[in-house]
Amino acid sequence: QNRVLSKLAFTDIMTKTSNRSAYERYMDDKAGCDVKKANLSFILIDLNDLKKVNDTYGHSAGDQVLIDAARCIKKVLGNVGDVYRIGGDEFAVIITQKPDELDAMKNEFDSSVAGWRGRLVDSMTISYGCVSSLEEDWEHVHDIAKEADRRMYASKARYYSDSGIDRRM
Repeated sequence: QNRVLSKLAFTDIMTKTSNRSAYERYMDDKAGCDVKKANLSFILIDLNDLKKVNDTYGHSAGDQVLIDAARCIKKVLGNVGDVYRIGGDEFAVIITQKPDELDAMKNEFDSSVAGWRGRLVDSMTISYGCVSSLEEDWEHVHDIAKEADRRMYASKARYYSDSGIDRRM
């Protein structure tokens, strides 16, 4: 019973990924580690236009996009890393594989997302930032996560700039 309760405490019920509490626990556990030796890569992912989906098609359509986004993430990245839902439409993936495989994984992930079609929603787009612990002499695991977050927001800004969508709505 304790094991079941522990699993529930660290699982996002909707997406069946690990939740924010599990992510924070992982980050606390790794806070003092040698990040170079840990050979970690962080990918922070954010769905684009989820509010528009919710407003146009309803929250059940938005929920389906979230669930299917998690499936795409887990399908491509779940076998090489841990997947966490860390916010409403934000996910983190922590990969413990060599970064030379990251480009192929990102390409496969991009194809998976681009090929997705929902019942009510034609497509989904995502923005993400990816960082390897081998890129720089990072001091802390939190520094890598912050850089992945910065890159994700830069990707999101490019998406909205390229699409001409006014985000002030």
